[in-house]
Amino acid sequence: MKCQLPYGDGEYNLDIPDQKVKSVLEGIPMNSPDNEYAEVHRAMNNPVDSALLSQLVKKGEKVCIIVGDMTRLWVRHHVLLPPILDELNQGGVPDHDILIISATGDHREQTPEEHRKLVGEDVYKRVKVIDHRAEVDEELVSVGRTTYGNEVKINRNVVEADRVVLTGGIVYHFLAGWGGGKKAILPGVSGYSTIMQNHNLALYPEPGKGINPEVRAGKVDGNPCSDDMIQGASMAGPDFLVNSVINEAEHKIALVTAGNYLTAHNKGCNFVDHHMSVEIKEPVSLVIASCGGYPKDINFYQTYKTTYHAHFALQKGGTMILLSESREGIGNDDFASIFTDYDSNAEREAALRRKYTIGGFMGYHSAVIAEDNNLLVLSNLDQELIRSMGMTPVSSLEEALEIAASQHGGDLPLAYIMPHAGTTLPILCQ
Repeated sequence: MKCQLPYGDGEYNLDIPDQKVKSVLEGIPMNSPDNEYAEVHRAMNNPVDSALLSQLVKKGEKVCIIVGDMTRLWVRHHVLLPPILDELNQGGVPDHDILIISATGDHREQTPEEHRKLVGEDVYKRVKVIDHRAEVDEELVSVGRTTYGNEVKINRNVVEADRVVLTGGIVYHFLAGWGGGKKAILPGVSGYSTIMQNHNLALYPEPGKGINPEVRAGKVDGNPCSDDMIQGASMAGPDFLVNSVINEAEHKIALVTAGNYLTAHNKGCNFVDHHMSVEIKEPVSLVIASCGGYPKDINFYQTYKTTYHAHFALQKGGTMILLSESREGIGNDDFASIFTDYDSNAEREAALRRKYTIGGFMGYHSAVIAEDNNLLVLSNLDQELIRSMGMTPVSSLEEALEIAASQHGGDLPLAYIMPHAGTTLPILCQ
């Protein structure tokens, strides 16, 4: 079988015998409407389990619209926002009674230029845009505790608004199950301590036992991290949601879902599941996985999504051939330091329990996957750096295949091929 595997701006040509290929794991391509704004209007005119946004608001009310930050530029907020503002205006709410708050979570503050890029120049001129600041206590309000004991502190502007509109983008998320939805509130506009306590639920309740297996992409029921987010979000009382699903091949909106912040989001999750998951009957001993090329393989931090997805298709003790150009290196200090500052995964877990960071968790999980399996990495990273992460550097796809064969008795084992593993989730069906 011949297959093209994206790598940076180019690709590698994979050529292995047909009988060695279990399957090529690819999602179903998405189609994008000709007019993205028309798709936003279509969704808002047919809200899920909700009245029209214009019917939910009235003159004199203050409305807060939550958007992502620059790490969520792909959501295309600049397309979602004009129809939302028009609908609010129709309901009697003028622009000066609307506030847009960027859900930075625990990320950095942004510049005015970044705000313009995020919401679009026309919207920036119409409505005030501010950043959430997770560590500024006077800008937070405590609204209660979840059943997990997490004190939920939320941005004061959100709590004091008469109406709250959520925006976001729906993709698989390794903690929340899916992005979008409740994540606009928690972690989006929550306090730092609230965010960290929520994310700590990704670790098994008993120290020393590593990652909680119930916290994973595509899972909400029984996922404590997701459940804690939902409980926290409900305390903010969101009134309406507008979320997008992006056709990454065209970098355009494929679907917009609007209405109730839980059920409308769920509709989008089902769409993502249909297009971006692949059912498998069993894992195999070899997975050949590409991130999908640039920018998905811009750095090794972003490559975690590929490693994470691919490991669901891999038998424990198997071999993963990972293609990631990583032209910008590791890409995250916490991700890098979790490898360099500790000698074992037990020490890494203990460090995370003391001070949780997303980058640190992603590095730790990568280290766990590397400890349980053989990871062969084709990239531009320094070879000693790759070895320091418990992985094996290779200089070509042919070398990787030779090593994989040697690791499995001298014969190449049956393989899954994942050309776009960064966005394709294998789901084991018994």
